[in-house]
Amino acid sequence: MSKLKTKKNNFKNNSKKRNNSRQEQVKKIFEMRINFNLKNIVLWLFVIFFGLTLYSSFQKAKQLYPEKPFSTVHNDLKEKKIKKIEVIDSRLLLTYQDENQFLTYTEPQQSLIEILKEAGISPAEIEIKIADTGSLFSFWNFISNVLPAALMIAFFLFLFRQARGAQDTIFSFGRSRARLFSKKMPKVSFGDVAGIEDAKKEIAEVVDFLKHPKKYRALGARTPKGVLLVGPSGTGKTLLARALAGEANVPFFSMAGSEFMEMLVGVGASVTGETPVLIKKNGEVKLMPIGEFIDQYYQNGEADKVKEVDGVETLGFDKAKNGFWGTRSIKSEKAVFEKTSWKTIAGVYRHKVKEIYEIHYLGGKIQTTSDHSVFVRTHGWILPKKVSELKAGDILVNLPMNVRFWDKKQKKTIHKVKKHEFRGYEPLFLDLWDDDPQLLKDYQYAITNPQHLFQYQLAEEIGVCQMTVSNWQRGVHLPRAVSKKLVKLDLPEKVEVSLSLMKLLGLYTAEGRGTNNLELTFGSDEEDLILETAALMDKVFGIGKPVLERTESNSVRLKYYSAHLGRFFSRICGNGSHHKLVPQFIWDLPKEYFLAFLEGYTQGDGYITKSGKLCACSVSRQLILELAWLCAMHGIKTGIKHEIIKGGRVIRNKPLPDTEAWTLIIGKTSNPFLEKRVEWQYQIKKCYVRKVVKKKFSGFVYDFCGVEDKTFFGGEKPILLNNSSFRDLFSTAK
Repeated sequence: MSKLKTKKNNFKNNSKKRNNSRQEQVKKIFEMRINFNLKNIVLWLFVIFFGLTLYSSFQKAKQLYPEKPFSTVHNDLKEKKIKKIEVIDSRLLLTYQDENQFLTYTEPQQSLIEILKEAGISPAEIEIKIADTGSLFSFWNFISNVLPAALMIAFFLFLFRQARGAQDTIFSFGRSRARLFSKKMPKVSFGDVAGIEDAKKEIAEVVDFLKHPKKYRALGARTPKGVLLVGPSGTGKTLLARALAGEANVPFFSMAGSEFMEMLVGVGASVTGETPVLIKKNGEVKLMPIGEFIDQYYQNGEADKVKEVDGVETLGFDKAKNGFWGTRSIKSEKAVFEKTSWKTIAGVYRHKVKEIYEIHYLGGKIQTTSDHSVFVRTHGWILPKKVSELKAGDILVNLPMNVRFWDKKQKKTIHKVKKHEFRGYEPLFLDLWDDDPQLLKDYQYAITNPQHLFQYQLAEEIGVCQMTVSNWQRGVHLPRAVSKKLVKLDLPEKVEVSLSLMKLLGLYTAEGRGTNNLELTFGSDEEDLILETAALMDKVFGIGKPVLERTESNSVRLKYYSAHLGRFFSRICGNGSHHKLVPQFIWDLPKEYFLAFLEGYTQGDGYITKSGKLCACSVSRQLILELAWLCAMHGIKTGIKHEIIKGGRVIRNKPLPDTEAWTLIIGKTSNPFLEKRVEWQYQIKKCYVRKVVKKKFSGFVYDFCGVEDKTFFGGEKPILLNNSSFRDLFSTAK
């Protein structure tokens, strides 16, 4: 029995505990907290006011007095049952002889005196009282008119601030959200931290180091990497850190751990290594894969670290300054595309991922990580959008960017192309001979022989044979590479970069070769082009007529027997059809100089279709990409076609193999070489997203960090990408 009783008592106690815990849970469930701030107060006032207005419109106000019809009241007046009348606007409060009170309504413009006269009663027979409601009516009339308007304004201001905050959130993608507590703000000291005396003693040395860093550095001490505070939430870690900053009189930064990790590794916004980007370093411009450029800053499998770079720029964009609200400030997050310009890169970053997103858009594709953001066009603005959120139909921001606006003077829609802003032409001269400075130094050393060495000793030291040293010392001849006596053509020391030279460089890129001499090959039916090329060569270099050779393949070769001339062209534009490049200095020249080069190239390796399209072909993908980027920077819309040309054609008893080729296509409305001007120029198609495909991937992805305006162009055709935020917290802390 005792065991049963104890079990029952235990059961009762357990049941009481469960009931108590349930009651506590119920209490917790129905606990509600209201944060009383200005935003909540305005919102609740708005809700309450319109709730009451809505309720009053559907419900009659509860009357304190019963109502009587006016016809009954009229009869009661005749029978003299009413002893007192109180007038309240259009209402009459009636007091009967038996002290009962009733309420009735009259017409707004009807006078009480007229009512009494109609009933045959003198106003002196009844006590009449008129209530003063003018001031109260004016007050409530003012409230009813002003309060709704004020609440509506406050409500829309609240919505506007919310929308603005959302847009700021879009543009703060990847930006540090750390909070700065300046040393000018009220300080927190160790005295404000209760308990944890041991922890305060341990970090006292850090306070002294922050106050007197020079004293410790003089002793050879290094700056500590940091202090790790470990403990559950609410134990005072952040307060202790603030107290440390307050004691040392230094600024204090506060941020969440997830934000700190995001700041260290970025938000993963990266593209694959083959993505072309434009790099400007030490005054030289080169279009190259982003992976090729960034890999040089890492060793072996090193990754997940930001590497700072110096003196490197890439192609970004400038915001337009206009009259729209929010775009007048340079720091405004709202962006209207104006033009492209060179932007400084603060760092580079690479890491590995397991999947990528492939964006297929009108005219090309680009591979990025899912949380990379690209810029899209929307209602006159440009906004960054995550790749994982892209949809078919979104319009990417590409170069050139076509916009249209209404011209009031012409009263029609005008198309405008936004592009790169090139500086004006500055005279540029190129060294034609390009003498080897080391060879000249060796020659001068052999002639002067300051150490009085034997000829065989001199030959071993400078790397030539003894007879060469002997010929130099006896004045028999100069070094072959620098001897102008061996050059039969009378070449100038330097040549100016002119439109004629740019066209010759274009012709060489398409049809030339610079091995041991200068050679350009044309079709036998291109007599006009052959004569034009010879005339341009004579105009620029003053070398007279070339040597013409006809070949078995029905072609004509223009030959200039000068190794210096051949080296000059190959040094600027490369040698061999697979290794041709545009001149390095062309990236800074105005449009007319680029068009001169493009005209020369398309005359050699291009054609115009019946529909007016300009096509230029090459087996060099790099050359076509460079031409496409240059066209885009000068406002010319292009397309790139990739194809495999089947072999089989026999030349000199040898069948040609399959050939991989690329074709640059410029549409009729953008073709700069049409004889007839197109009526509707620059009507180019927008860069629509066709589809986004998720793919598996194993390897490095790359990104720039800290680019001005957080953007850069990349891709086969320039697409505006969003770069990783370059640890703006650390930049501020420095």
